[in-house]
Amino acid sequence: MKHHLTHSPTQSLWFERFAQGCIWQMEQDVGQDWAIPLGAMLGLFQVLEEEWAETSEEDVTTKGRLASIGAYSIIAFCGSFRGSEVFLTDLHGLSKHQEETQRQNRDHVIIPLLGCFKGEQNSRYHLAPLASVTSSGLQIQVWLERLVSVREKEGRIQGPAFCDKGGRIAPAHSHEEWIMERLLRVQPTIPGAIPPDIDIYEQFGVSRLFRRGATSVARTRGVP
Repeated sequence: MKHHLTHSPTQSLWFERFAQGCIWQMEQDVGQDWAIPLGAMLGLFQVLEEEWAETSEEDVTTKGRLASIGAYSIIAFCGSFRGSEVFLTDLHGLSKHQEETQRQNRDHVIIPLLGCFKGEQNSRYHLAPLASVTSSGLQIQVWLERLVSVREKEGRIQGPAFCDKGGRIAPAHSHEEWIMERLLRVQPTIPGAIPPDIDIYEQFGVSRLFRRGATSVARTRGVP
């Protein structure tokens, strides 16, 4: 049984059946995000490392953007998270667990997600452990340390790890544009990383790009 708690015409039972009928008659074209391959991830971080080395330490704004792109991409890919889930990363928890793992010389890092996760109703911490460095050479710990360090220079020690200038959770589209710009540089410069016939802006999307890539890599070679 379904209850309709609105008078909106587009939420009515009639319109629901009308829309379904349109799909049956005209069909529906569904485009899925392309799974980013491991070679493209390595190429992306090669580009980010070059930019990081070329950026002055005094340029906190650019350093912050690069750290945010790197940490976001590596958490989403290595943790096999959807794009929106990465934004639940808590800055205070990230710094706290970073200090603990360093003090104990652990070979892993902890990603603390704070909020409603996987459809749960309560806000709580979800701690996801990841290797400090993957077998393919992705430097997870390095990019997380850079993110925490830049946030401290900005005067932030609490709140979302991925935030805008006002300290609020950063919009997903900002990271998407930054990531696509760098993948466009990877495509022509690193042979085989991204096929030349792939339209990055059309077939890539950060909402599922990294998760699909992580799943694809896990199926072929175990862990990324």
